[in-house]
Amino acid sequence: MAQRRKKKVAVVQCYGGCTAKEKATLKERRGNCEQILAFYPLGESDTSECRWGCLGGGSCVEACRLGAVRINSRGIAEIDREKCVGCGLCVKACPRKLIRLTSPEFNIYPACVNEDPGAQTRKECETGCIACGICVKNCPVDAVSIQDNHAVIDEEKCIACGMCAVKCPRGTIRDYNGIFTAREEQV
Repeated sequence: MAQRRKKKVAVVQCYGGCTAKEKATLKERRGNCEQILAFYPLGESDTSECRWGCLGGGSCVEACRLGAVRINSRGIAEIDREKCVGCGLCVKACPRKLIRLTSPEFNIYPACVNEDPGAQTRKECETGCIACGICVKNCPVDAVSIQDNHAVIDEEKCIACGMCAVKCPRGTIRDYNGIFTAREEQV
């Protein structure tokens, strides 16, 4: 008997977008993500001070055949979980590898993969993870760790209690349902 594949949905691991201090004008940001990266040589800063964040060019939007991805008012990719079937086309299209697949039940996720030290991240993005460890200290099941200067949640251990999201001082750990996220409401 064949095993059934578990349903997956995409999640964008960036919440900064236009809150990151912009270096480029909107005129310069024309094109999809690959075109934006081509405009700015690798090794130099691109459209924002955060070199880890969403470019907002919409390569993932172009790749999605079901209209499950859009660029929101913050200038970052956002997934409509009702439309997403977990095909992974947006994951492949993101040049910064900010989109990953997860199970639909998993609603708590860190929305930052910035690997820079906390002091630098604080200067570059209002919502970037600064690796303060408050989420780690408040997780009752040790599902949260700091790796490469940002929070990582082990989905196998996580019980979705939301303590990490509630305690995160920068609102980096998000709750897709909007119940536990401490800072501003999702857009």
